[in-house]
Amino acid sequence: MKIRTLILAPLLTLLGLNAQPLTGTTLGHYSKPGAPINMSYISNSVDKNKTTDVNITLSTTVTLGNMNVLLDFEEELIQESNSPKELNFELKPNQKKYSINLKVSSAKDGLYYIRLLTKIDKGMGSKMRAFAVPVQIGEEPKKTANIMIMKASNGENISISKAVETIITLPEK
Repeated sequence: MKIRTLILAPLLTLLGLNAQPLTGTTLGHYSKPGAPINMSYISNSVDKNKTTDVNITLSTTVTLGNMNVLLDFEEELIQESNSPKELNFELKPNQKKYSINLKVSSAKDGLYYIRLLTKIDKGMGSKMRAFAVPVQIGEEPKKTANIMIMKASNGENISISKAVETIITLPEK
């Protein structure tokens, strides 16, 4: 019994970790001044050429006016749902949350983003806020870069990158 548990426990843990959805929220985090909108999302990781659900919830304390949302998908990310790329929500006093449910896929492995540009018009001008929702398709390709890492005297990693500097002299006046 113990041997079976020792063998199965890491395997089940590993399978459980792979099935974890990507989740996130802006609620309770610092944001630059803008539209009083917060966003939460749930996005499941799937293999390439498979469709995944992306559930986005926008919440606001504004009770009157309109909320406009522009959706932008990365080039390799294919929108499978019939949701329009521009959504409009009429804000109501008894409703604080507004849902967007999407289905997406990709033929290539990678981490992709759905970008949202939100705008609230309260009748006295509009405020905007931008968000990005990650979508993991397959395995994220390993990035290979020619970056040299050195350590500072305090042990902190320092990356050294190549740079090109161009100096242009302006004619005197």
